[in-house]
Amino acid sequence: MKKQKKKRYLPVLAVFGVFVLLSIALLGRNNWVMSEKIERKIQIADADAFSVEDTETETEQGQDAGQKEECLYLWDSGDPNSEILHEQMPQILHDMKIPFKEVDVQTEALPDWNDFEKVVLGLTEYTTLGNQILELTDWVSEGGSVLIAMIPAMDMEASWLMQRAGAEYIGSSLYQTPGLRLVDERLLHGDLDEYMLEEPFESSLSVALEPDCQVHMVSADDNQVPLLWERKVDDGRIVVVNLGIYDKAYRGFYSAAYSMLGDVCAWPVINAATFYLDDFPSPVPSGESSYINADYNMDIKTFYMQIWWKDICELAEKYGIRYTGMVIEEYSDQVEGPFTSTSGVTLFQYFGNTLLGNGGEIGFHGYNHMPLCLSGFDYMGQFDSYYPFESYGDMRDSVAELASFCKRLFPKEEFQVYVPPSNILSEEGRSMLISEFPQIKAIASTYLPGNVAYDQEFEVSEEGIIETPRTISGYLLDEYERMTATSELNLHFVSSHFQHPDDVLDVDRGAELGWETLFGRLSDYVDWVYEAAPGIRSLTGSETAGAVQRFYYVEPERKETEEGLEISLKRFSDEAWLMVRFNDWEPQEEIEGGELTHLQDNLYLLHAEDSKVVIKKKV
Repeated sequence: MKKQKKKRYLPVLAVFGVFVLLSIALLGRNNWVMSEKIERKIQIADADAFSVEDTETETEQGQDAGQKEECLYLWDSGDPNSEILHEQMPQILHDMKIPFKEVDVQTEALPDWNDFEKVVLGLTEYTTLGNQILELTDWVSEGGSVLIAMIPAMDMEASWLMQRAGAEYIGSSLYQTPGLRLVDERLLHGDLDEYMLEEPFESSLSVALEPDCQVHMVSADDNQVPLLWERKVDDGRIVVVNLGIYDKAYRGFYSAAYSMLGDVCAWPVINAATFYLDDFPSPVPSGESSYINADYNMDIKTFYMQIWWKDICELAEKYGIRYTGMVIEEYSDQVEGPFTSTSGVTLFQYFGNTLLGNGGEIGFHGYNHMPLCLSGFDYMGQFDSYYPFESYGDMRDSVAELASFCKRLFPKEEFQVYVPPSNILSEEGRSMLISEFPQIKAIASTYLPGNVAYDQEFEVSEEGIIETPRTISGYLLDEYERMTATSELNLHFVSSHFQHPDDVLDVDRGAELGWETLFGRLSDYVDWVYEAAPGIRSLTGSETAGAVQRFYYVEPERKETEEGLEISLKRFSDEAWLMVRFNDWEPQEEIEGGELTHLQDNLYLLHAEDSKVVIKKKV
């Protein structure tokens, strides 16, 4: 009897707990939480903060007599495979701020190798190079560096170059690589050194190497086919990426390969770990979920307050995360005004004020979950539940109501970040945001392309909007997403993740696994980020936008000297971050103009505090 009596009082205790939490939240709202504006670590700056008096580039000014250009990138517009890599490689070099000359061998004559320090081969047919392949290998022997970024067709010219790159044997057919395995510390990866491919195909050369090759990545199977290696060739160096996959998610492996060329390589990075909570705060679903009841025997609202939010906050406290919550005012199909304000705000205030009180940030997601699209937008049959807005004015009015609602609840917030529902944003919707809501400084959609996704680069648009894409999402965090995360640490030194509270209710997003398993996966990922990327900064959405500004505008000029490396930073505002790989010498700990932090192996993180940085060689 006593046991039954205790069970009967459990719902009462749960309700009482919710009442206590809400009371604390409301007291906080009327006192310390809203008492002052939260100062962000990094401010979004005006564009003129990055201006320079002399805006001519080195190319416009002309090079000094005898000075070499850094990089020659060769590709072939007549080769479909070369065109695929061409969608990625110029952007990689652009983001690394590498001065490069692009030559299409299908339509342009080859320049003199001696005019360059490094060459990237982004083509498969080396017959177009003819006898110049011999001159290229001579140039390497005299100190040049070559990145073989594509799997070549094994003609006579390619066989010659691959032999110089250390290939002792090359099979007659391509190898089906099941996954990637990082075998040393050359790339940032923490304790995650293997990534299996969802749809492997014959993409790599079957190759055996000479013993003097340094291998950094192999196939994730017993054969361990070399996928990334480098070889010293007299006074020069050849690096080979034997992967044969050229998707955007793999950019970091190619940028790392490029950084292995030459004596030293330095490139700007963002340095940000950012965690978004989409659809948060938002109306909490009523009723029950079988997935939650199976483990917790409570309704959805109680679960969110007592379990989900508690775990999410504790994870943030452990790692210093400050979440960026993206508000949805209501869930409806309304796409025509007038748009009325939601009346039930208690949970909005509880969740929102707790997030703000922990140093987080709030941004706009939508009045409802309808993307800002007008009639005629092509959803490609994927989103039957989405409806177009009736007019430009309706799109504008829906966001205006959201802005008014958020300002009423959180009057000290600035609301500088917008996240498109389902990462879908039309050109009309984007233009409307820019012209009607100047407080929105950044759009955070998605990095990887999709059929209807608004995919982005880390950049500042012509209109001044800062593009801050998210790279991965959810709680499942499969092999592909973890590989993408590793790739982005090595290129931009960035981790950008988003989750939805209702992921735990959706079977397609892992609900059947249960919250304990899903939260365990998220916790493992967060632990991996901060272990794999020592020194990475935990930033909110607007702070990340400020970091992207500084990354985008800075123009490093690198000068190697007998004593070490000098870096001059044009368009420097208040700080800049760079990754530096020292291939042939070690740096002194103390440097001029900034601070150098060792990450792993020969890779360092540079915090530039002045527009000129001097790094001297360790004697």
